[in-house]
Amino acid sequence: MTEEELDAAGALAVDEDQDELMEDLSLEERQERLKKARWNVFLYLGVAAIFFFFALFPMPFSADLDEFSKTAEKDVGLVWGLPLAGEDLFDVPMRLTVTASNPPTEPSINIAVYVVEQKDCTDYSLSDKMVEAKEGESHAYQYQEGTERVLPEGTYDFEFNIDPGHYCLVAYYIDAEGEIIDTGDIGMGVEGKLYPNQFFGGILGFACISLSAFAFVGAQRHGAAMRKILEGEAESTEAKVLSEASQARIMAGPTGAPPSSGPGGPPEGPADGEAGEPPESIDNEAPPSPAPATPPEAAEPSAAPSDEATYEPAENGYFFRKMPDGTYDQTVYVQNADGGYEAYQG
Repeated sequence: MTEEELDAAGALAVDEDQDELMEDLSLEERQERLKKARWNVFLYLGVAAIFFFFALFPMPFSADLDEFSKTAEKDVGLVWGLPLAGEDLFDVPMRLTVTASNPPTEPSINIAVYVVEQKDCTDYSLSDKMVEAKEGESHAYQYQEGTERVLPEGTYDFEFNIDPGHYCLVAYYIDAEGEIIDTGDIGMGVEGKLYPNQFFGGILGFACISLSAFAFVGAQRHGAAMRKILEGEAESTEAKVLSEASQARIMAGPTGAPPSSGPGGPPEGPADGEAGEPPESIDNEAPPSPAPATPPEAAEPSAAPSDEATYEPAENGYFFRKMPDGTYDQTVYVQNADGGYEAYQG
């Protein structure tokens, strides 16, 4: 046999052993296992809900505009996640809400936001990476500009998807030429949210839902087996009662006369005016001679059984045969002309 055939045979043997084990369980053991399976369903669902909440729970941070540099800077810190470089489905979402509490008075202004992967946010190399982010050549250095007109106390949303790492955030006002506006009394606030647990919490949550589904299937299996056992016990009890009632009816014999389906009297004669004279050809012929009577001794023997059963009369000329042990035969008998008894042919 090949390895695949051996594996299939082994799996079949395991399934048969499991089925035999399920059949050998008592009703109390099945009830206990059904209770545990139901508890497992709710337990895994509860754990899955916790993991999903953990995956959707954000890590908040905030940044305010610095009066000296006229920029809002924030050392976001370490962002963990699945270490896959480049833009993919496993990036960590970052949501930013920038509030223009006191924007500049220039006629054309906008908001610029940088998210740069760097461990030291005070290093001078940050400015070079910001230039690279503006060019959009690296997924580790990202840049976005607002698309709406900046108004006092207006709020503007930005969304980034970043790889795991240590990040720095920089936001400021820019003019129509893209240069930073660092004059005047201006104000800005940044509120951010990170979701680094989205992947891990989601995977664990789906795993718990799968375990809950398996527990639900097991609970359904135990429940079906219990219903089968209970229905089998009810059926055997009912069959026992019906069997005892049927035996009691047979021992008691017939309770009344059989149905009067046979002839109820002599045949009716011809109605008045309907009986005509026989044809003339019949009147001219001599009547046939009567056949000689057969002596009783030559008659055929009656169909009465040869045992010692007795026949008890019922109504309308019918008889029941009573056996020597006191029981009654369910066949209805009639008495023929010879005094014997034969089964009634309805």
